[in-house]
Amino acid sequence: MKKYLKDEQYYIDLYDRHTVEHCRMAEKLWTDEKKELPLLEGKKVSKEGQGLMKNMMMKYWMHFETGERYLNKDKTIRKWMDDARSKDELYESAQAPENIRCLTCRSLLKSTFKELWIELNKEDLVLFMYDCPNKCLPHRSFFSNGEECRTKPNLCPSCEVKVNCEEINTKEKLTINYSCPKCSYTKAEEIVWTQKQEEVLDENFVTDRDRFCITDEEGKKYQDDKWKLEQAGKFMEEWKIKEDALKKKLEENPDGFHLEGAGYTCAICRDNTPEGDNWYDKYGIKCLVCQKAIENKEIPAHLNYDREDWYSEYDIESSFNSKASTLRSWVKKGILKQRVISRFGQGQHAQIFLIEDNKDILPPKELVKSHMVNEIKDGKEYQTMHPWYHFGDPKKTLKGYKIMDHLRIVPPEKVKAQEEEKQRKWEEKRARREQLRSENKTARKLRKRSH
Repeated sequence: MKKYLKDEQYYIDLYDRHTVEHCRMAEKLWTDEKKELPLLEGKKVSKEGQGLMKNMMMKYWMHFETGERYLNKDKTIRKWMDDARSKDELYESAQAPENIRCLTCRSLLKSTFKELWIELNKEDLVLFMYDCPNKCLPHRSFFSNGEECRTKPNLCPSCEVKVNCEEINTKEKLTINYSCPKCSYTKAEEIVWTQKQEEVLDENFVTDRDRFCITDEEGKKYQDDKWKLEQAGKFMEEWKIKEDALKKKLEENPDGFHLEGAGYTCAICRDNTPEGDNWYDKYGIKCLVCQKAIENKEIPAHLNYDREDWYSEYDIESSFNSKASTLRSWVKKGILKQRVISRFGQGQHAQIFLIEDNKDILPPKELVKSHMVNEIKDGKEYQTMHPWYHFGDPKKTLKGYKIMDHLRIVPPEKVKAQEEEKQRKWEEKRARREQLRSENKTARKLRKRSH
């Protein structure tokens, strides 16, 4: 019997070939020009637009197809090899059933041949065949589990008599003629032999293998991205459950309630709230200080979800590259109008600046948002945030808003020099700290030795 188990590389190549065939079929579904995307049915989209959309969706789809094929590769190959190894072990270890006798002369039979018997959705077995020493018929066959393999006689459908059969075998086909010895029933069956075709050269296989059989590096990145996506999905599912629970509780307590546990952040002042020091209502989560300020009409209730309508102290300082002292000066001079959040009616907890209170002075926050920029440093690409004034003339961007009258434009080269000087001073401080740490460590060792 031939060995089922082959070298691992055989299965690697086989899986890659299956991957190429699978991905070619998947890709063909997208490149069919006659096929229209379901989401485009009934919509007026140009052929060029359809092509671009199809191409984009195909890339997205094929990204998942090739990624999933990579993730299943090792598992599938292990299964193939384990199945082949099991078949070899079954064949080698199977023992022929003993004390089998001829049905004609009652002579003791010995097994003369065995083969692996494989049927779909059934347990693999080994079939043993026995011949009579006196050459009697019929031959007998038994499976390794002791069950006899008995072929059912071919009976005439009319009179249920065993029919005669005649085989005519040629190079092209096998013809089997059945005839009933009792009646006129006849039947013919043909089995056409398939000619072994020479393997067709696949000139595009290497190119397609490079496209569809992704590398370990690409596969691990896909695995990480898939895990992150699954975690995000779980988080969203858990968050949805929590939101539904909060919504139900809010229906029972329309004026609001305390949230259980700690670790929440006030949407207005951004302070963390200790356990019991928060309030949740239809406007979201707030600390009790900000909630009291809303009840006292110091600030509007909608601020914690309409964050584009107002600036915090941090927003002013970061958006306009100003210092806290400058902000205090603007408030003192009446340039900016503030809303003070008091600490339960006494002192100042925080201050905010409504755009509505500062019309023609503060611009919409959309104009002063930072943007992500790709930068290359030491041959590597990084993403960093750059302020809005790096992307155009600040005077043109804030034209019509009086805050510009109180800002000073620093030339880019000066800003760069200031940043470099700041970085240099930081490096000097860090080096000094390291030196002091090393000196202290040496001093401690010397003290231990002296004792």
